[in-house]
Amino acid sequence: MWSQLFFALLVVFIGWLIFRQVKGNPGAFSRENMGKSVYTLGILALILIAFVWLLILLVR
Repeated sequence: MWSQLFFALLVVFIGWLIFRQVKGNPGAFSRENMGKSVYTLGILALILIAFVWLLILLVR
């Protein structure tokens, strides 16, 4: 009971923080910024894949 209430309040609080952030910085989700973010995450994903591949090779 108390944990569900705490979780519900936590969800509302996090939602409020996200709403406030988006409202204060509307340019954060522009096409240009999203493109840069996707590119950066793609590079990081490739680095992570290479790192895991190297670890697998070392374990064998």
